[in-house]
Formats: sequence, structure tokens, C-alpha cells
Amino acid sequence: MNDATNPNPNGQRPNPWLDAEEVAPLLCTTAHTLRRLAREGSCPVVVRRIGGRWRFSRRSVEQFIDGDGTAEAS
Repeated sequence: MNDATNPNPNGQRPNPWLDAEEVAPLLCTTAHTLRRLAREGSCPVVVRRIGGRWRFSRRSVEQFIDGDGTAEAS
């Protein structure tokens, strides 16, 4: 497989959930702001509390960045 069909060289799928530190630069904001938005329920992407930490849906973040508009906040 080439890199276009398999972005990870070790063959593993990317993690479907990202933490605030990974998402913040993609959305041009800070991790602190993302956690606050998640707490308030006004985050523009799908977010869940997993293991006591805020996790953001990779798919939802990608859709938001692409301007798809189908990402639902929770």
C-alpha cells in the first residue's frame, strides 16, 4: 500500500479521538479554550469525556476544517 491509502507506516488506524492539545493548533485556538467550550457544551466539534479527559472526534474535526458543516456539537 502507498501512503495515500495507508497514512500510518506501521499499518495501524489513526486514533478516532484526539486530545485538546492535538486539536487546538488545527482550529487556531488554545487547548484551554477548547476544554472551556467542551465544558460549556458549545464546542463546534463532537466531544466526549473519556477517562476523565476531553476527547475530540477526529472525523468531526476534519469535517469542521473542511467546512462540511455536518459536525454536531454535543
